[in-house]
Amino acid sequence: MKIRIDLNDRLLLENEVIKAITADGEQKFHISEVKMALIITTDLGPFYDDMGLALHIDKETAIFIMSSHPDYQTFLFDQFGKSVKIDYDKIIEASTCTENKIFEIYKKEV
Repeated sequence: MKIRIDLNDRLLLENEVIKAITADGEQKFHISEVKMALIITTDLGPFYDDMGLALHIDKETAIFIMSSHPDYQTFLFDQFGKSVKIDYDKIIEASTCTENKIFEIYKKEV
């Protein structure tokens, strides 16, 4: 399942539970289920939002949110980033990237 957080949708983390609220309903995942978090950049800027966050839950489930979404910064920095150790250097690198590229900012240790 691919969950895309559109403009009128919500993505938040409360009490270690990620809530993706879309027109299709609410999906909940415990933060421990997140296998990997990636920042994905494209070469489409500045006319299109060219950076987004992808949370990989399992082989079939991922949550996507673009950086222009109102929940992006709050979720990434104030919620997710305070619950797991993310690589802020990779986020900075992604923020200045103008190419199609993927930056791994978190990977669950097995």
